Amino acid sequence: MNQYHKENTRIAFNTLITYVRMLCTIIIGLVSMRLVLNALGQSDLGLYDVVGGLISLLGFISTAMSTTTRRYINIEMGKPDGDPRKIFNILMNIHIGLALIILVLAESLGMWYICNVLNIEPGRLGDAIFVFQVSTIVACAGIINIPYQALMESFEKFMISSAIDILTNLLKLGLVCLMFLYQGNQLRFYALSMSVVTFCSLFLYHGYCARKWKYIIKRGHYRDRHIFKEIVGFNNYTAMSAIAYIARTQGSKLIVNGFFGTFVNGAFTPAYNLENFSIMSITRLGAAAAPQITRNYSSGALERSIDLVCKISRFSALIMIVLVSCVFVEMDYLLELWLDKVPQGAPLLCRWTMISALVRAFAMGGTQIYEQATGKIKWFQIVNSVLSLSCLPLGVLAYILGAQPVAIIQIYVAYTLVYRLIEFYLLKRITAFPLAMFLRKSYIKPMAVLAIMAVYVFLYEGVMGADASWASHIGGVAVTFAFSCACVFFIGMYSWERKSVLHFHI
Repeated sequence: MNQYHKENTRIAFNTLITYVRMLCTIIIGLVSMRLVLNALGQSDLGLYDVVGGLISLLGFISTAMSTTTRRYINIEMGKPDGDPRKIFNILMNIHIGLALIILVLAESLGMWYICNVLNIEPGRLGDAIFVFQVSTIVACAGIINIPYQALMESFEKFMISSAIDILTNLLKLGLVCLMFLYQGNQLRFYALSMSVVTFCSLFLYHGYCARKWKYIIKRGHYRDRHIFKEIVGFNNYTAMSAIAYIARTQGSKLIVNGFFGTFVNGAFTPAYNLENFSIMSITRLGAAAAPQITRNYSSGALERSIDLVCKISRFSALIMIVLVSCVFVEMDYLLELWLDKVPQGAPLLCRWTMISALVRAFAMGGTQIYEQATGKIKWFQIVNSVLSLSCLPLGVLAYILGAQPVAIIQIYVAYTLVYRLIEFYLLKRITAFPLAMFLRKSYIKPMAVLAIMAVYVFLYEGVMGADASWASHIGGVAVTFAFSCACVFFIGMYSWERKSVLHFHI
């Protein structure tokens, strides 16, 4: 029990650190988004977003490797006779190879798409190619940085990684401010600025790992074909999940661009940023607990691993309910406060992306972390990939039939719900996961809180008038936050958890 108390305390501390990082990142991101929109305009912002999205689409392999890297380092550290250096070197070699693959794909398929398919304004092809080339370099650098980030997370150095992320985000904000002083092509300046931020992050992560774990990151020649084959095989299935994620974000941007152009892409950009900021709040919680969930599972402490999964799932949903409620009640006012010049169509898109974020919070809980711990992910990823990719032709069909741009988001909300039901079935059949206990401990209390907040939001919109003062809007958000937190405390938490909070004891 004392060991679990220490682990809980460490998770709580890591969670606090990651949420401080998240809060700083969100604040800096919100300010940066407003400045970038004012500097570039809606069309140029949409152009950067969709061109950068091409690299993300080509970089789905690196997204998958990020998950794979963290898992195998955590598994190796959980073994009594583990060799982290060996695993790190094998993973680093794979990442270097992946960076070269991304480079080749970008310079061939990517350039062909930009020159022949991309829907851009006349005379902007040169800017699109420049942004794409810079984004390619940034993507390759980001791939090489993944093993260093994973190593720090495995050793639970969340304070250091948080400091690095906050520092690089402040650098990003500073470079964005310089855009207003630059008299040349601001779109190209912005692309170069983002590359500077990425390389600074790579330098800082590598520098810390080289100082702290010099032996682990020291280059060595390991030719263990069995481990290499196992890692690549696992990654092939996680790559399917990454494709699903890219299809949900970047793939939809390309479809929207094809039907509506970069101007509508610009309206989607703040909506996607808002959703990403929201999802960040629960992924940080999962990241803080993931190392212990994986290590407990690999060491045989299954009950402890499952208990952590249930807690992460429940609190992920509760946190998202609070965030969505606060944003939803004053969406129009908050967008004006955030962006000043709100892109046409953005409020409706933002509302639906927040609904999507809420559904994803209930659907992404801790079970995915458990899947990573068991390694039994084959059928989960196959089903997820098929369903996710089927949303793209459905989106195209909807637009052909005359649907509004928001239809693509609505389709993905439906996909998330369907996949979650199938995932429950697979969890029960493949991993022998205690599904009934998980549903009871993870969903009953959040669903009760969600029902109360849904009624609250409905009544709020009926009470708050359109001509309310700024103080009323801000006060409304504050009251909503306080009420939702009270619901979480008294309804969403168990009695012993409330006692722990009151006594500052985990």
